[in-house]
Amino acid sequence: MANVEWYETANSADQKFEAKKMKLLMSSLFFVTAFFLAQSVVFEAAVPFSVPFWAIVRNKYKKYATVVFIGSLIGCFFLGFGQVVILALQILLYECFIRFRYWHMPQSIAVFLAVLLVQIIWQGLAYQGLPPVLVQFYIGCEAALALIMTLFMQVLFVKTYEWFTDHWTYERIGSGLVIFAAMLTGMNAVIIGYFSLPLFLLQIIICFSAFVGSVPLATVVGVVLGTLIGVAKLSFTGMLSVATLTGLGAGMGARAGKIGVAIGGIVPSVFFLFYDATLPLDSVYFTSIVCGSIMFLFIPKSLSNTVKEKLFPQREEILLARQHWLTEHVTLKLEHFQHFVQFMKELVFDRFMTAPVASKEEIAPMNTCLSCFRYDRCWGASNNGMDRLMTEWFHIKGVGKESAIHRVEEQIRNKCVKSAKIFEELDAELYRERINGQYFHGKKMIALQLRDMSNHLSQLIAEMKEETISFVSVEKEIIQRLKDANIECFQLDVLNNKAGARKIVCAMAPALVDWEKDTTIAERLILPILYEIFDEPFEIEKVISCDVPFRHIQIGFRSAISFEVEYDIYSRSKDDTLYSGDSHALFQLHPGLFTILLSDGMGQSKEAQHESRKLIHLMRECLNYNMNPETAMHTLHYVMSLKQQDDMYATLDFALVDLQHGDLWSWKAGGMSTYILRGKEVIKVESNAAPVGFLSISAVEAEKRKLKAGDVIMMHSDGLFSSSANWDEQEEAFLSYTKQVAGTNISIQEKLTTIMQSFQQYYEVEDDCTVLMLEITHVVPTWAVFRPMEYSMSKSS
Repeated sequence: MANVEWYETANSADQKFEAKKMKLLMSSLFFVTAFFLAQSVVFEAAVPFSVPFWAIVRNKYKKYATVVFIGSLIGCFFLGFGQVVILALQILLYECFIRFRYWHMPQSIAVFLAVLLVQIIWQGLAYQGLPPVLVQFYIGCEAALALIMTLFMQVLFVKTYEWFTDHWTYERIGSGLVIFAAMLTGMNAVIIGYFSLPLFLLQIIICFSAFVGSVPLATVVGVVLGTLIGVAKLSFTGMLSVATLTGLGAGMGARAGKIGVAIGGIVPSVFFLFYDATLPLDSVYFTSIVCGSIMFLFIPKSLSNTVKEKLFPQREEILLARQHWLTEHVTLKLEHFQHFVQFMKELVFDRFMTAPVASKEEIAPMNTCLSCFRYDRCWGASNNGMDRLMTEWFHIKGVGKESAIHRVEEQIRNKCVKSAKIFEELDAELYRERINGQYFHGKKMIALQLRDMSNHLSQLIAEMKEETISFVSVEKEIIQRLKDANIECFQLDVLNNKAGARKIVCAMAPALVDWEKDTTIAERLILPILYEIFDEPFEIEKVISCDVPFRHIQIGFRSAISFEVEYDIYSRSKDDTLYSGDSHALFQLHPGLFTILLSDGMGQSKEAQHESRKLIHLMRECLNYNMNPETAMHTLHYVMSLKQQDDMYATLDFALVDLQHGDLWSWKAGGMSTYILRGKEVIKVESNAAPVGFLSISAVEAEKRKLKAGDVIMMHSDGLFSSSANWDEQEEAFLSYTKQVAGTNISIQEKLTTIMQSFQQYYEVEDDCTVLMLEITHVVPTWAVFRPMEYSMSKSS
C-alpha cells in the first residue's frame, strides 16, 4: 500500500540534520573500507583491492569518491611511498581508459589493464629490464585478483536505493564475505595490547551468522572467511579448520539463544589449543574472540530480526497476511454487488410495481373512417390533410402540452363528422402502441441490466483469480513498464486509484538527469506510459528532493484535468408561481466528469414538479451506483411507465462533459436541442426519443461531440419558446443574442442575464422556463500566468 506520510516528507530542519548525519556516517564507512583495503596484502606481495574499490565508488557513489581516494592513499602510505605512487598511477590510467571516447571499455577490463600495465612498467624500471619470473607471477596474480574483486564489488555495491529495497541474494552475501575477508587481511597490524581487531570482527560475524541462520549460514561464513584469510596468509589448512568449526559450534548452540551461540563459538578454539600446538592460538587470539562473543551479546534483537527477515522471509506469515487481505477484499466487493442488486430490485419491483394491466382486444386502426361516407374526401385522392392531423395528434399526445393537444383535436373535429369515435380509436391505438413499446423496452432494459450485472460479476471473478490476486498490482505493472523504458524507478506508490483523481508517486535515484529542474524529461518519458495504462492524461504535481534515508527524487503525478466548466442557470415558473415543472442538477461524478441533468414535467402543477424532481433524483442514484448511463436512461424510461397516474411524463436532458479528453456525451428523452456555440458556428445536438415514461419510442441513443476551449453550451426546456410565435424564428433570435454576448469578457452570470433580457424584449416566455449556460475553458496552471507589469516592477525594485 502507498505510504502517504512517506510522500509528504518535507525538507525540514530535522530531515537536514538526519541527512548530514547519514552522510557523515557513510563517509566514515567508505574511508575505513578504503583504508583497510589499501593495506590488504595477498601472498605477502600483491596489493590488488584499492583500484577496484575506487572504480566502483566513482561510478555509483560519486560524492564519496574523494573520501575513498584519500583513504586509499593514506592506507598505501603505511606500506611505503612507492605504493602510494603506484596507486595514483593506476587510478590515473584507469581514468584514461574510462574517459576514452572511441572505445567504451568494461569497468572490470579497465581495472585489470590499469593494474597490469602500471606494475609491468614500474617493476621493469625497478629491475632495469625484464623482472624475475616470480615478480611476473605476482604481477599477474595482482591483476587477476583486481579483476575478480571488481566483479565481486559490482555484485555487492549496488545503487544506493537498492540497499534498502532489493532482496539480499546469496551472490550478494558471498561477495560481501569476500570483501570483508579482504578488509580483515588489511587489519592484521591493528593490535592493541592483547586485542586484535580482525579476530574480534571475525568472531562477531560468525556468531551473528549463527544466530540469524543457524548451522548452515554460520558454517558457510566460517568456511569462506577462513579460506580467504588462510590463502592470503599462506596458511590455508589451519585457519580454515578453526573458522569452519567455530561456525559449526556457534550454529549448534543457536537453539540455546545468544549465550549458546557465544559459548559454542569459543569451544572449537579451546579444542584446537590442545589439539594443534602449531596454530597461532595465543592470548591475543583468545582475548579477541572472547571480546567479540561478549560484544555479540549486546547486539539488539531488532537488528537480528531485520536481517533474518531480509535473508529468510517468513513465507507462511506473508501467505496468511495475503489471505486475510483477500478475504476482506472479496467481502467488500460482494457487499458492493449485493447493494447494487438490492437497489435494482427496489427500483424496478418495490417502488413502482403496479397491478398487471388487463389485455385488451386489438382493434384495427381507423375502422370508423373505413365505414364513413366521407372516406374518399378525407383519405382519397382529394386528401384534405387528415393523415397529417392524425400523425400530429400521436406526436403531441406524447410530448406536447394541453394547449397543443386541444388545438389539434379542434382541427380534427372541424374536418371529421364522427370525431368522437375517431378519438376513441386513436386512444385505443395509442394505448396498444404503449403496451407494445413497454413490452419491447422492458426486454431491452432487462438486457442492459443483465449486462451491467455481468460486468460486476466479471470484475469480481477476475479479481478472485489467482493471477490477479498474486499481488501483481497496478504499481508493479507501472514499474515494469518503466523498466522496459530504461527508467530507474525503485519505488512507486499509487495514493489514489479513482478515475479522474488518481495520484501516483515515483521515487527516482539521482542520475545524469536533474528531474527536479528538468521536468520535461518526465513529461516526455513517464506521462505517455501512464496514459497508456489508465487511458487518461496525467500531469506532474510536484518534484521533491529528499536526503533521508538516502538521496532520491520524488515525482508526484496526478490525473490531468484539461478543461473546466463555468456555468449559470436562468429559471422561472409560469406567472412566477411557487411551483415549476422544470428541475435541474449540475454536479461532478469525479474531478474529470461533469454531469448535467435537466427535466421538464408535463404541466406547471405541483405534480409536474414532483415528477421532474423525482426523475432527477433517481438518475443521480443510478449514476452513484456506477450504472451505465444508457442502462440508467432505459431503466428510468421503463419504471416511470408503470405508475398509476395517466399522462404524467417528464422529459430528461442528460449530458456528461469529460473534462480530461474534452468530450460531450448527450442523452435526450423528449428534451429540446442542445446548442454548442464555437465562434460563429452552431452545433445542434437533437434527438427524437420520447419523454421518460412514454414508451411508444424506446430508442435512447447517445450523441458524442468533441469540445474545444471557448465552446459555449446552451441547454433549455421547451418553455423558452412561445407557442404563439414561429419556433424557428425564436430559435434563430435566441442563438443570435447568444453569439453576440458569448465572446465578451463579462462574467457568465451577466452574459446569461443579458441574453434573456434581450430575448424577452421580443418574445414572451409564457411557460416554466430553465436555461443552462456553460463555458468550457482550458485549465491554466499558475506557472503559465505571465503579467509583464509585475515582472517589470519586480525587476526595477
